[in-house]
Amino acid sequence: MLFLGKKEILIIELFKKHLDAVEETLEALKEFIFALKENDSKKLEELYNEVHIRETNADSIRRKMESEMYQGAFLPNFRGDLLGLVESFDRIANNAESISDQISLQKMDIPETLHAEIVKQLELSHETFKVVKKAAEAMFEDLEKAGEYVIETEKLEHKEDIFERELIKKIYSKELPLAEKMQLRELVMHIGNLADLSEDCSDRIEIVILKRRV
Repeated sequence: MLFLGKKEILIIELFKKHLDAVEETLEALKEFIFALKENDSKKLEELYNEVHIRETNADSIRRKMESEMYQGAFLPNFRGDLLGLVESFDRIANNAESISDQISLQKMDIPETLHAEIVKQLELSHETFKVVKKAAEAMFEDLEKAGEYVIETEKLEHKEDIFERELIKKIYSKELPLAEKMQLRELVMHIGNLADLSEDCSDRIEIVILKRRV
């Protein structure tokens, strides 16, 4: 069992707030990509800025949590694992922000015939995150349940990976300039990286589970 004093409880609360902030960044990215088909430049700029605002909020919560942890909460071994885990989750928000930059700064034009599938891919990556988020939350309360979510995360990441490969094949089958195909391929790979990063988090959670069972 973990010893939970006031500082430990505060850190767990901050950890869960950070998870929420990361998910809010993903949700903002999804709204931004979904709105691309509307071709409303003002709305797109607002949604693009919202992705950045939410990623900044996730960063702020992470820094506050790390500051509290460096003051001595938890045993050193678990403290290191938790710090590594929150940094791994933060990379998901960073990657979401990077995807919005890629689309906005490169002024990407996603063909109408591919837009729905790119949205679906993002939803698959988001679903992978939602499950690993459950694993992280259960890590403090129910190790068995956390372990089940870890396994489910791996299955969802594999599902997204298959979809990603098929989508890239479809991109290269289109009558598009090679440069545009390569640009779209890069976008699809970055979206897929969201699921990969979620799996990285699940790997870290699995290590925590194994250590706590010893």
